[in-house]
Amino acid sequence: MKTLYSLLIAVALAGTTSALAADKLFVDSQTVRQAQKTLSDRGFRTGGIDGKMGPQTQAALVNFQRAEKLQPTGKLDRPTLAALGLQKSDGTAASADERRYSRATIRKVEETLNARGFKAGPVDGTLDETTRTALRAFQKSETIQVTGNLNPRTLERLGIDDNTASAGSSQRSAEPSSATIREVQRQLASRGYRPGPADGVLGRATGAALTEFQRKENLPQTGRPDRATLAALGVRTG
Repeated sequence: MKTLYSLLIAVALAGTTSALAADKLFVDSQTVRQAQKTLSDRGFRTGGIDGKMGPQTQAALVNFQRAEKLQPTGKLDRPTLAALGLQKSDGTAASADERRYSRATIRKVEETLNARGFKAGPVDGTLDETTRTALRAFQKSETIQVTGNLNPRTLERLGIDDNTASAGSSQRSAEPSSATIREVQRQLASRGYRPGPADGVLGRATGAALTEFQRKENLPQTGRPDRATLAALGVRTG
């Protein structure tokens, strides 16, 4: 009986030690500091970057988790670390550009790549190999350095403002309506450009036609129907 009791105690202690070790993966001071810095950069107040999980840091985590539609635990669990860009969903370390850019920015990149005909895969805010392959194809088409990584030049060519995208979906600049895109396509076609059918979809052909129009008009070559481009085309939005 005594031997059995000792064995049960040993198993219980082993389980506790394992659980503590697993928890430590998510709450060591270095990870907390990285989380605090990322939260602060995104406008959540952590009360400082000290590597301690104090009440303000936990409150900031809860607000962040709610914004990302995660369970508001106030803890640095795996989904939260992935949403912060500090780890991937499988627990492996995030790449440098995933740490640098928010998931909102990466989602915007994926949306834009897909809209232009580059197959970036699901819009999930993760720079997986499918998204990187699409990035390489886009970079090659723009004759910029082909890395498959995000950088300021690639974002500029995609027409994405990282500050705007990182602020969250509620603060992103509004996408043009399909009616506006149809009018853009009509205007481009009437001027000799080839945007494809006037279907209200900002696809690859339309993006290329916009870029060519912007080049000739000495506008930033974003391939997007931004305000300056709409004004040059004589398209009114409302």
